[in-house]
Amino acid sequence: MLISASLFLLCLSILLTFWQPRGLTSAVVTCLSGGLLILLASFSHHAAWQWVAHIGWVLIGVVAFSGLALLLLILLAPQKVLRKRERLTPILLGGIWLWLLLDLGWIIALLRESNFADSFWPWLSFIPIFSIYLGILFGASIIGYLRANVWRARRADTIVILGAGLRHGSQIGRTLANRLDAALKLAHRQSTPTTLIVTGGQGPDEHLTEAEAMTTYLVNHGWPQERIIQESRATSTLTNLLYSQRLWSQLPHQGGRVVIVTNNYHLFRAEHLASQLGLRLGGYPAPTRWGYLPAAWAREFLAIIMLHPRLHRGILVGLITANILWYLL
Repeated sequence: MLISASLFLLCLSILLTFWQPRGLTSAVVTCLSGGLLILLASFSHHAAWQWVAHIGWVLIGVVAFSGLALLLLILLAPQKVLRKRERLTPILLGGIWLWLLLDLGWIIALLRESNFADSFWPWLSFIPIFSIYLGILFGASIIGYLRANVWRARRADTIVILGAGLRHGSQIGRTLANRLDAALKLAHRQSTPTTLIVTGGQGPDEHLTEAEAMTTYLVNHGWPQERIIQESRATSTLTNLLYSQRLWSQLPHQGGRVVIVTNNYHLFRAEHLASQLGLRLGGYPAPTRWGYLPAAWAREFLAIIMLHPRLHRGILVGLITANILWYLL
């Protein structure tokens, strides 16, 4: 029974990985399959399955600790996570802290109170359940990150380099430089002429568009200017893709094999958005320095959550309703 169930879950995960490698849904299903596999292994008395269970619970613990650490980073140092014009309102911050305290209170009550079912805590069971839901999304985003970085493109006719904010209004920062260097590395590997599309508009505190600054960087590093196309209106990952698609569709063979280049932590969301837009693109990750990765990943997970805000609100309302009805009926 255990072997059959495990084979089914493994086959399901492999099938979804190849069928929808850039999808958030397939990453969620893979995450759930892994969790069920660990749970099934925990009930086995066979030594090999016990090892699988131990390793699995350690991984779950690492993911949970990482998620909590990133949440605390967002709460305690939001200036390191959010962009210049982004803010967390006091009401939102207070709500997140209250949620964490109620989560902790529910867990302590479950472990310590013998009359837990008769206390008021069961009325708040939707809080830890929704937290588990967010944890599954966090685990799925890690799976998506790994997929995007493992299944990287090798061949390209058109390379789209996604912009990032300029330092001091006009300078290429390390994050954006890594993207440009990775694109040049990929382009130099090609046996046929490659077109580079640089995409990024001008922020209110920037003296020129990101596309202009990126073009100057590429030319200074030896890339021919006539093989660079600028897209200077985009202000988000979504518009980067939309506006760039209009440019590469005008190239011979509609751009051929189109590959997007961005930082490794950002690649999964960029590919997911492209998939939602019906664009079949490859992806190539640029490295990110380890010291910057926690803050970048925290902001990226917030952006992944905001891809489907209505879905998350609907699930939360559904959990609250089911919680109330369960104890009323």
